[in-house]
Amino acid sequence: MKVYKFFIVLFSIFIISCTSKNIKKANLIINKIENYRKVKHTIPDNLDIIGVQETEEGPVYYKKIDSSNYMIWVQAESSLGESKIYYSDTQKWEDGFRKELEKKKLK
Repeated sequence: MKVYKFFIVLFSIFIISCTSKNIKKANLIINKIENYRKVKHTIPDNLDIIGVQETEEGPVYYKKIDSSNYMIWVQAESSLGESKIYYSDTQKWEDGFRKELEKKKLK
């Protein structure tokens, strides 16, 4: 039983370290977006505009919400975890997607 708990703890540490590495990448992208905003007075339609190649595999994803707001998210490294999402309106990382944004996507 102790071995089982040890592997759970080890696996959890691995997931957290991978997710935090992806958040560091995402923070660099956020800085590029904010620098673009200062120069162009708008946010980019996609990450290619600021020199970041977007892929379906991630690990960092971008969505322009409107002319001045966006979100960046990193997917959890396993299905056990939730995504971490950065919202530009609060300039904070949150756990999971906001309910009101999910409702808007369904309409």
